Amino acid sequence: MDNLFIEKLNSLLSRVSLVDILRDKYKVVHRGGSQYTVQCPFHKDGQEANPSMSVDDSKGLYQCFTCGAKGNTITYLKEKEGMDFKDAVKYLGKRFSIDTSGFFSSKSTQKEQIYLESRRINRTACNFFGKTLLLKDKNGDYFYKDAVQYLKNRKMPFAIIKEFKIGYAPPSWDALIKSLSSNKISVKNMNVLGLVNVSKNNPNHFYDNFVNRIMFPIINEREEIIGFGGRSIDGKEPKYLNSKESLIFKKKSCLYGINIAKKYIMKEDEIILVEGYMDTIACHKMNIKNAVGSLGTAISEEHAIEIKKYTNNVVLALDGDEAGIKATQKAVLILLKFDLKLTILSIKETKDLDEYFTIYNKNGFDNLYKNRLNWYDFIVESCIKGEREPHNLSIEEKLKIVNILYRYLNELKSETEKQMIISHIASKLSIDREAFNKDYMNSFKVNRENKFLNYNSKNYVLKNKNIKTDNNFYYENSLIYLLALNPSLIKEAEREIGVDLFKKDITKEFYIRLLTLGKDATSEDALNILGNENIANRIKSKENLYKDNIEEKLEELIIKMKSGDLDYKRKELLSNSIQSKDNFESICAKAREIHLLNKQKEKLHQGS
Repeated sequence: MDNLFIEKLNSLLSRVSLVDILRDKYKVVHRGGSQYTVQCPFHKDGQEANPSMSVDDSKGLYQCFTCGAKGNTITYLKEKEGMDFKDAVKYLGKRFSIDTSGFFSSKSTQKEQIYLESRRINRTACNFFGKTLLLKDKNGDYFYKDAVQYLKNRKMPFAIIKEFKIGYAPPSWDALIKSLSSNKISVKNMNVLGLVNVSKNNPNHFYDNFVNRIMFPIINEREEIIGFGGRSIDGKEPKYLNSKESLIFKKKSCLYGINIAKKYIMKEDEIILVEGYMDTIACHKMNIKNAVGSLGTAISEEHAIEIKKYTNNVVLALDGDEAGIKATQKAVLILLKFDLKLTILSIKETKDLDEYFTIYNKNGFDNLYKNRLNWYDFIVESCIKGEREPHNLSIEEKLKIVNILYRYLNELKSETEKQMIISHIASKLSIDREAFNKDYMNSFKVNRENKFLNYNSKNYVLKNKNIKTDNNFYYENSLIYLLALNPSLIKEAEREIGVDLFKKDITKEFYIRLLTLGKDATSEDALNILGNENIANRIKSKENLYKDNIEEKLEELIIKMKSGDLDYKRKELLSNSIQSKDNFESICAKAREIHLLNKQKEKLHQGS
């Protein structure tokens, strides 16, 4: 059995639930976490009175301590349900909506091979970092004392180190290369994942990217190691170094700790969103298990899509300094677009939660949580300089706050919620409620609906051929029509088209709404979720244009939108004309970037 097939099987098994299957026929008792006790199917007639089979659902393994039966999900389906291996794979694919059509193909696609090999490389690297941290000399002392001492100074218990799979990259330029090479992993593949770098002076010389750093594996909700973050312990910059973007690692959509936190998020129906690795770990040390981090990057629309898989309730707990406050303001604006319910932890005593927990205990956090702010109160307070009451502000200051709030109110879907917030803010600022509401309504009388409908006509595009963004908007618009009328294509579109490819806010908003639909959604569901009856009726009237060859239409639109995005980036580079002060290196860098974009576009169209 080759490595790629094993990776395919592991990937499949990591995405299914053995307990979900067993629950159909047998009594299941939840013992906590991913541990269950189940009425053993292998006892005579499956009729034992008390459940005796232990099941770890996260690993997909079972073992009965009475009759000795043990195995994994495939074993159960073969031995109890009478399926052969192929039937078991097909059953799991159908039950859990996983595409297994190419599972037994002797030829894996290039993309599939890269994905599976990337997982194997990261898993091997994670094992290396973990073993290195705990390496001891012949006297039983830790070999890398500075790394261990750093974690002790940060009050990192061994249980947390183990749970988060924290490791250490040694002060060597080739230790990881040697370890991975011994596992038949090429330096070229290591470089693709950002584990090693290539020398500027010698393209054949590679060196470790992570050197003398505490290593934080970034693990997705399926327990796949998709990247790493490395924290410098010797003062060298950058303080944090992340894996570079790859097929399996997209930083702007990653939630650090989601593999551990997801079950607690669903249990609490709430997520606590913090900034970095240490903030996340600090929360988990205090038994606040529904906390995840954004890897220190700005909160994005992709983050919001991930969050909505688990809950609609978000507590933002970003850094309390000026940069953190600005980041929270931007995050609120993005998360409101997804109809998420937001509250804010106002961290004033310290810079961040990690530092907060070095001073205060869990009770201190409980008080912080109890006094969290509604997002609109946070926006008001963050606009006020000094310790002043909102009603004592000057007219100019109140008008500035009101104008800032307009942007946030416009993202809300519920008119009732808008009106209630307007009443609350009017009272808080001591301004006339009706005047506030009237000004708000007047400020947003831009008819976005007509704008969307006007772009539907290809005549508009033909009349404006010189405007490239109009062509792009036509393709964006066509994609919304296609997906709304054929929701079965949404998951494929999500895999290929990121939210950032949309240049117009209205089509971006509709796309985001469509992405929240489940796998069994109908066209009626899709049209309803757009939230605009006139637009829904207009789309429905074009049904005949979007019912044939829908896969080919989607493929064409994917290429058009990706091509348009490359054109947009190229135009941006060309518009920033070379300045006389630019040195030769910066001119060459710009030329290389333009050349790379041209090659990407050429490759895109070759594949079409």
